[in-house]
Amino acid sequence: MSDPPIIVVRNLKKSFGDLEVLTGINLEISAGEVVVIVGPSGSGKTTLLRCLNFLEEYDSGEVFFDGQLVGYQDKDGRRIRDAEATISSIRAQMGMVFQHFYLWPHKTVLQNVIEGPLVVKKFPQVKAKELGTAMLEKVGLIDKANIYPSKISGGQVQRAAIARALAMEPLALLFDEPTSALDPELVGEVLDVMKQLAREGTTMVVVSHEIGFAREVADRIVMMDEGNIIEQGTPEEFLQNPKQERTRNFLSKVLH
Repeated sequence: MSDPPIIVVRNLKKSFGDLEVLTGINLEISAGEVVVIVGPSGSGKTTLLRCLNFLEEYDSGEVFFDGQLVGYQDKDGRRIRDAEATISSIRAQMGMVFQHFYLWPHKTVLQNVIEGPLVVKKFPQVKAKELGTAMLEKVGLIDKANIYPSKISGGQVQRAAIARALAMEPLALLFDEPTSALDPELVGEVLDVMKQLAREGTTMVVVSHEIGFAREVADRIVMMDEGNIIEQGTPEEFLQNPKQERTRNFLSKVLH
């Protein structure tokens, strides 16, 4: 029997005021799978990603991570927000890499990477440094360990952010358009690190416009439009034989 999926999304809905951003998302992601989410701006991709680890509270439906309901618990038939400690412990297992890096400017690259293990996991300094050093090696940044973020390139900062997420030893990694804030010539170095993680069997959910990356690395491409998933399939199916007119229109604009 195959293992249960590590991420399960059922009928997920989210609104901001009168604007319904997610209209009933259903999605399952297996351990070790790389899923790339594409779609036009405003289709709900980032909101979906942020609901997965409860950075955004969802209105109804369910998100399960590794068998556990994310963000809420049922109490006497009513759903109430879960304890912050429980939410934090789930978040610690889902590393998040953002579009805009969010490194501490007053800490060195290594200090940024080991902050989570030190503060959240209560690792001793020596163990955290060993782990942080290994993660910087993995992303090719060991020579920048003692430098401040302002002194390195955007691509290097984003690689440091990936190392920071990896240092928490998460069960899955979420990427929110990780290359869209980078100069074009720096995109490749970040995608190379992500490709390596994929080859190593890391569970990854990636919101991205990088169709070439999706073609090469994704197990599945998921297309969102107007708050819902309208199509999904292997890169070959999705890119060569899209079923929906909306998908064909989108791909005609992003494939060069």
